[in-house]
Amino acid sequence: MNVEQLSQEQEPRLATLVAYDCWSLLGQAEIARVGWQSAAGVAIVPVNYVVADGAVWFRTDPSSAVAREAGGTRIVVEVDHVDAREHSGWSVVVSGTAQLVEFLDVPDMLVDMRIWPGGEHALFVRVDPDEVTGRRLSAAPDDRP
Repeated sequence: MNVEQLSQEQEPRLATLVAYDCWSLLGQAEIARVGWQSAAGVAIVPVNYVVADGAVWFRTDPSSAVAREAGGTRIVVEVDHVDAREHSGWSVVVSGTAQLVEFLDVPDMLVDMRIWPGGEHALFVRVDPDEVTGRRLSAAPDDRP
């Protein structure tokens, strides 16, 4: 084994994920960060979300910044998982258009969507994906504890 092969085997491996794997990983988590271009600059907020009907859905307060500023605009949804102990993880980004959907117009399966913060969250946001990308970082054998 030469020095270059040894070095490559000990480096963490970064792999690009195909769309199918990205959607599978999105189904395993429930917290995302949503980002959009607001009048004041880039805005980012955490949300609970679900994947349904070929889109990413989350709920918000009708008076929230995302409700006021992001409807009908390009938005990104990022979901990550990090295993610090194993030095591994993954990240998926969904880019698309945010559509504001009233409570009565959402699919029945979303009516009881779980959200962590209290308060009024009567407005649903559907992110119709234009692009789904992801990467996975796998630990090198020598990185594992």
